[in-house]
Amino acid sequence: MIFRKFLFHNFHLVYRVDQWLKRRLTHAGMLMLGALVLSGVFGINTRATHSYQLLMLVVAVLLVGALSALFFRAKLKIARRLPRFATADQSLTYTVSLKNEGKRAERGLIIREQLSAAPPSAPEFVNRREPADARRNWFDRQVGYPRWANFMRWRRGASSEELMLPDLPPGEWVEARLRLLLHRRGFVRLRAVMIAKADPLGVFKAIVRAGRPESLLVLPRRYEVSWAELLGRAQDRIGGQSQATSAGGSEEFASLREYRPGDPMRHIHWKGWARLGQPVVREFHEECFVRQGLILDTFLPGETSNACFEEAVSVAASFAYAAPAGTGTLELMFVGERVYQVESGRGPGAADRLLEALACVEATPNQPFARLQKAVVGRAAELSACVCVLLAWDEARREMVARLRNLGVPLLVLVLVDGDADLEPGPMSDCPTRFKRLRVEHVEQDLIREDQAETGSDSPGQAA
Repeated sequence: MIFRKFLFHNFHLVYRVDQWLKRRLTHAGMLMLGALVLSGVFGINTRATHSYQLLMLVVAVLLVGALSALFFRAKLKIARRLPRFATADQSLTYTVSLKNEGKRAERGLIIREQLSAAPPSAPEFVNRREPADARRNWFDRQVGYPRWANFMRWRRGASSEELMLPDLPPGEWVEARLRLLLHRRGFVRLRAVMIAKADPLGVFKAIVRAGRPESLLVLPRRYEVSWAELLGRAQDRIGGQSQATSAGGSEEFASLREYRPGDPMRHIHWKGWARLGQPVVREFHEECFVRQGLILDTFLPGETSNACFEEAVSVAASFAYAAPAGTGTLELMFVGERVYQVESGRGPGAADRLLEALACVEATPNQPFARLQKAVVGRAAELSACVCVLLAWDEARREMVARLRNLGVPLLVLVLVDGDADLEPGPMSDCPTRFKRLRVEHVEQDLIREDQAETGSDSPGQAA
């Protein structure tokens, strides 16, 4: 245990050295570094071998390259043009504008984005479960550094590709198209743009940094899903805001009529009274709306992997993105530090608020599932239909589904599972087409089958 704590506290130092070498050394420089290590190992006995001569030559080449980097003084002004959002597990290409503010042309420059990420704490590192752990060899599992390097790659959230720049004349602007490979959802921190130039020997890179720090919000990846069947049988409920002419109430103006004894004074239309010479009142009617619910389970059970949770977030994001505009309101519910109830906006981009919330949602393994059940059941009277994305199918989750069905809410229940284990529908046994298991490794295929099955399915409103 003490040995592992010692290793953990030194992982970050080793990682920083590794990243520094990768940034500073060219491919030829990495070969020279390997030659340095080998010549040092075999050149210890100077009488038995002449490897020490190679050692001194390699040291001299690397030293000259490092000293030449001190004379690189490029003055550059940089501006990024980032999109508002990106999507996880995809590549993003964006434009960077550069201006040479120096007095001489710059040639042979290489541009790359520098990403930043804080190192994980010991509990974060220990509690993170990855499918790749089972495939690693004994040494990697015991030491743990490959897990650390992979975790840091995940925390950075993206990888930047190098790009060779054209010649930069003094005082002129050029544009470069940088490419990021996005590994996860959430915020990606862009620390600076690195401009590098190899030394005359081609082994060491001098680096200057320019540009201000910026953040890019990466949305969860999404799959093709359909709300058509669920919406077609959803029940209208009083309340909502997406279709109201003014937010803040559920009553809509209908017409003017003559005053009757007992009408509230606040409904009197004074201008109409003055114009007609007799009291008239405004008549209202209650507006009914389709209010969909989207429930995301964030309570990570004991042996459930992080990949399972990430797929659950992607499934929820798919339904949030696919919700048709103008058909009502979509309300996302999940539990983090508190119970979150995020409602979609109105008009174009209505799902943006939901996707932003899902981009930053985190698992809550140490909280009781009852918090989510209480929040969802409390809102059941306002829900026309509901999609539940669950991480397990245990007693607590079956109880929540049963209570929603008893309250007459049409449901679509999707349960994420590791492996190919079959699940009993339980409270969904009388409408099995509304209960689906999604295998973590085959979520997209299972969702396609689910959409195909819905084409001829029974009405959830009737089944409920």
